[in-house]
Order: sequence, then structure tokens, then C-alpha cells
Amino acid sequence: MAARGACLLVVLAFAVYAGAVSLSSVLSVEDQVRFKQTFYNAMPFKDLKTAAYAIIGLKLMKAEIPPTQDVCKFAKDSIDSSSVISIFYVSAINSYANCKFPAVQGVEATLSNAAKEGTDMIKLYQAVSAQAYLGLKVDTAEVLKAVKAAINSDEDSILGAAYAMLLATKLKKDADVSFITDLIEDTVAQADEVDNSYLQFEAGLLTTSKVVSAIYLYSEHINQAPAITEEQVIKFANYLLTRKHVQSVEDSCVLFLALDKLGNNAFHVPVVFQLYGSPVVSDDNKMVKVRVTNVMDKAFGKMTVTGTSAEDAEGTTVLSNKVFTAGPDNYELNFMTSKPGPGVYTISISAKPHKEDKRLLGATSGQVKVKVVTKVTVEDVELSVVDKEQNIKAKTLSVKHPEAISSVIEADYHQKVVMKFSLKSSSSGELFTPHQAFVRLTNQKTNQEIFFVAEPEPSKVFKFDLDVGATAKDSFGSLSGRYKMDLIVGDAVVQNPFEWNVGVLSLTFGEDPTKPSKDKENMYHAKPEIEHMFRIPEKRPPKAVSTAFTVLVFLPLAIMLIVWIRLGANVSNFPFSLGAIVFHLGLGAIFVLYYLFFVSLNMFTTLKLLALIGGLTFLGGNSLLSNIAARRGKRPAM
Repeated sequence: MAARGACLLVVLAFAVYAGAVSLSSVLSVEDQVRFKQTFYNAMPFKDLKTAAYAIIGLKLMKAEIPPTQDVCKFAKDSIDSSSVISIFYVSAINSYANCKFPAVQGVEATLSNAAKEGTDMIKLYQAVSAQAYLGLKVDTAEVLKAVKAAINSDEDSILGAAYAMLLATKLKKDADVSFITDLIEDTVAQADEVDNSYLQFEAGLLTTSKVVSAIYLYSEHINQAPAITEEQVIKFANYLLTRKHVQSVEDSCVLFLALDKLGNNAFHVPVVFQLYGSPVVSDDNKMVKVRVTNVMDKAFGKMTVTGTSAEDAEGTTVLSNKVFTAGPDNYELNFMTSKPGPGVYTISISAKPHKEDKRLLGATSGQVKVKVVTKVTVEDVELSVVDKEQNIKAKTLSVKHPEAISSVIEADYHQKVVMKFSLKSSSSGELFTPHQAFVRLTNQKTNQEIFFVAEPEPSKVFKFDLDVGATAKDSFGSLSGRYKMDLIVGDAVVQNPFEWNVGVLSLTFGEDPTKPSKDKENMYHAKPEIEHMFRIPEKRPPKAVSTAFTVLVFLPLAIMLIVWIRLGANVSNFPFSLGAIVFHLGLGAIFVLYYLFFVSLNMFTTLKLLALIGGLTFLGGNSLLSNIAARRGKRPAM
């Protein structure tokens, strides 16, 4: 225990040091109405589980149970005296709906048999809870023995630990449940952290909700603060609030119970700072309004709320230790007295109750974000036509927004059109650089639009520089004529984005695109027909050459026959069997096939015929060789 206490102190020290996690959401009144409607929509009930969770949820919300269905009769008719879970749900309905029906035979025996060693934790909790709901005797010693056995059999069960804590609340306050107290820190340590802002258990909403509600119900039962840090409480609350859009009756009930305990318990109550009204601040709406509530959207008593600082995205502080004025249901601060520039600001807030409340968590680490918007004015507008070569201004005009230059401004491809202007914030009185500042030139004949970006200089003075000659082809297509010139300014923090017609430019380019070139004229005309010329075949050789080549091809055959005659070839041994005839005919046919392939056949036809002839030749050759081998085997040995 000493080591565990030391560990807790270290964790607490780091939690206080970090102090960056805060709550920004609540279970609003609208959300609670939606939960209530979920419970009502479950009627008429079709099963005991749904009925039990709906009735418990309605009672937690202090809502009436409508006479849509006789809930007590439904529970009595649905009970199974041999099932612990059935008895548990019926007993819960009996307790929360104030039912008055007589004892059912077999119920007490079923619960007594289940509230013993060897029963798993969930069933054990259901049995003891049912005994408590029905006013039956609970054997505390036997139950504690069973709880210890169940914990030891599944030491890492998070849900089992939660049910052990909930079961302990059904026992007498003098029962020795210190071993259950030790489960709190170990159980919380198994939670998974997400984005450094949320704590949840792997099984999800039901397990997380049951653990949180069990910790505080148990801690209030034994009147001892749980071993859980401020940061952990806030992160659990953050996770639970992200799941407030659940739809099922069971999820809605367990989530409401967990948040209800976080909103009101004897030890830890997270504080939520939330904007009240619009997050947009301007000269027309100077007040930043906040509410300081618990997670159930219930405001605390009178408090001193202070804006400790306000920083923009670049870290510039514009406010320090400004006290909010208390209103009927909120606190407000005139943010514009600090003359903030346009942008998004993070306001750090702390709250101190007039009556000290040590339960409050996160009362000094609240944050809200507001956006300061402003109206902008256009000032010091100067439009010039400059000679590019000599860099001499041929003409300079001044104009004031929202007026337009009455005369047409002429410029050709030897010149540049330069416009300079400044944008000033009406709230801060300083020069302002918006995200969008464009100059649009629109051809008055074709309505073609060309956009250019007006770039700010280091002095925050914007400059639009149009080189007429350099942009003639790519931007304007060398189309000379009159162009309407508009200045477009916009930004997320500008209240009055505008589109201002500055005047009309008459631009003259070097080429006249109204007269298309010959290439463009012929682009879509029919092209001359392309006739494909096949290669002329080469001349065949003279007939004498072809004849001589043929003779040379057959010459080896003639020589072979002559040699056979001279040597006296013996053909008497030729076996006139079917295999010999087929083999020699097939062999000859293959040679004929080769000739035909050379003369007229294609490869595919040749391969098909070769497969047929070759197969017959193979069979014939095999038979011939077998006969020869057999005949030789019959000769007498020498």
C-alpha cells in the first residue's frame, strides 16, 4: 500500500504539471431529452432486459413512467424463477417502478445457490443485487468469499472489477471490502489513452461507463476518495461525452448513469467551460459569453470567472487576467477592449467558486476558442500606367472605394498597369492582409475573365503589376479591347468581403487575334488522301537458275540410289508387314508434307497434319522394330 500511495503521488504530480486536458462538451438538455425519448420509445416492452434499463434510466432522470404498459404485470408474467438474470431484471423493475407483487416460489433458493463461491462475478453481482432489491437476506461473509474467489480466478477482468465494486454497494457499510478498494487503481491503469485527451477501455462504451459509475458509487459507499487522478477523470469524461449520440436503451442508460455520477458525487466533479452564444466576436458583438457547468450541463453556484490569457495562432497574447461579469446564466467579457486583430483566439479561463468546493476538477484550465472578425476599408488606392523601358509613369490616378474611375485607362504592350492599395481593419485600426485579394479583368465583348493575385509587400501594401506585353498571349490571347477591372477581397475573418469595380482598361496588344493565321484556317479542313504504297516484290531468278537449283536438290538422292545399286543393296529382307508399310509410307508422307508446307500450306494446317501422320508413323515404326527384334531373337546361338 505504501508503494501504491507513492506511485499515486507521482502520478498526481505529473497530472498537475500537465494540466492541459480540459472538457469542452456536456450532455446538454437536448441530449437528455433525446435519451428520455429513447426510453419511452422502447415501450411497450418485449423483453426484461430492455424494460429494466428503460425503467432505471427514466428513474435516474426523474421522469414519469407513462401508462403505455403495465410494467409490473409484464415483469411478473415474464419472470423465470430458475434464472438468476431473469430474477435480477424483474427485481430491478420491482424496485425502480415501485411494484408490489408477492414473492415467487423458487426465487429465494435460486439466488441463495448463486451467491456462493464458484459463481462468476457478473452472475454473483446479479444474484446479490436481486436479493437487495427484493429485501432478502444477504450472507455477507459467503458473498465476500465468493467475490475473492471470482477475482482470483480472473484477475485481469476489467468488467469483473466493476461488478465487484457495484456488488459491494449492496452490502452493509461495515463489511470489510478493502480488497475491492485496491482494484480501483489497477483497473484504471488498464485504460487505453487516445490522442492524449481520452481514456477508454478496449471493450468500449459499456465497460468504460460501468467502471466509471462503479468507482464513484463504491467510493461514496465506503466514503473514501478513489485512487484516480484529475487528468484521468477528465479524460474518461471526454471519452464518454464523445459517445453521447448512442441509440440503444442499454447504452443510453449506462452512459447517463456514468455522466450523472461525474456530474454529482462526493469527490470529483469536472468543470466544463463552454461558449454561450456565438463564437464570433466583432465591433457589433463585443461580448464573449461562457457558461461554467458540470458534464450534465448544470451550472454551478456563484463563481469568479477570469480570462487568464488570450492568444492568437501565432502565440501573441492580447488579454491577461480579465474578470468576466456575472450574468443570469452565464459570464461575459468585452473582448474588443483589448483591440485584438482579426483571427482565432484561444481564451484560457479559470473559475473560483464563492463557496469553496474541493470536488471541482479543471476549474483553472478551461479553454474556449473565439473568432474575431472585422470590417476592412480600402485606402490609398493609386492606379498608374508605367512605360516599361524608361520606367516613367505616363499616367497616375487616385480613386476612393466604392467609387470607380470615370475615364478609360489606356495601355499598350510597351507599358505596365500598376495598382497599389492598403486594407485596414476597422476594429484594430491596423493594416490587414486577407487570404484572398484578386484583380479580375473582364473583356467587355467576350465576357472572358482573367484573374490576377494582388501580392502584399513587406509593408502590407498590396501591389498589382500587369505587364501588358508579357501577359498578352498567355493570359489575354492577344485580344485587344476594353476590360472591366474589379478588386475582390475576402477572408474568413472579414465581415464585409467585397467586389469593387475600379474602372475600365483599354489594352492594346501587338498581334490581332481577330485575323486567324493560315494554320488556324486550315486546322479543320480535309487533308489530302494518303495512299499506301506496298513494297514491290523482287524479280524471280531466271528459269535456268531455278532448274539448276532443283537438280542440285535431288542430286543427293540420285547419288544414293546409284551407290545402293553399285553395292548391291539387299531389299529381300524388307518385311512386308502392316507396321513396315505404315512406317515407310508415313515417312514418305512427312517429306511430302514438308514440301507442301514450303509451297502452299500454312503453319497451323501443317502442324495438324504432322500430328496425325507422325502419330501413325510412330506406331508403324514401333511395330516394325518390335518384329525385327523378335525375328533376331529366334536365330540359333553361334
